[in-house]
Amino acid sequence: MRKRLFWLLPLVALLGSACGDAGGGVTNCAPDQDNVVGGNVTVLLSVSDTGFAVGGVNSGSTQRNIAVQNSSTVTLVVTNVGTRPHGFRVACISADLPTGCPPVSCFPSEASIAALAPGESATTTFQAPLIEGAYPFGSDQPGDAELVGQFVVM
Repeated sequence: MRKRLFWLLPLVALLGSACGDAGGGVTNCAPDQDNVVGGNVTVLLSVSDTGFAVGGVNSGSTQRNIAVQNSSTVTLVVTNVGTRPHGFRVACISADLPTGCPPVSCFPSEASIAALAPGESATTTFQAPLIEGAYPFGSDQPGDAELVGQFVVM
């Protein structure tokens, strides 16, 4: 009997850390892979008629992925450097969590930015989701289907 219990203890510990509260505010429905949650980050993002670029208007970047810590407070500044209106929307992802947990994870509505006219900028502040994953983003304006990137929540 003692051998059987000894074998089960590591399994119980593993399941508890993956699905239980690890003392850092992580719940059954939001396992945290790196044990780091929160923080503050400012993201500068430009959008042109051909794509998004992280780093702002004059960065010369072609990086289209934004990485933030889960539950961090994000200040997002989007600048339209294109010749036509562009917006910013983050799609929901499948949460792939245990039964009883939400099936999808989404950014809050504050993360969306309505269409910006050429030369306009907008700033929004929101909390990143607790659920880690790669959330696709893009512009929902006509003709912008190819303007995409990913908000990677770690």
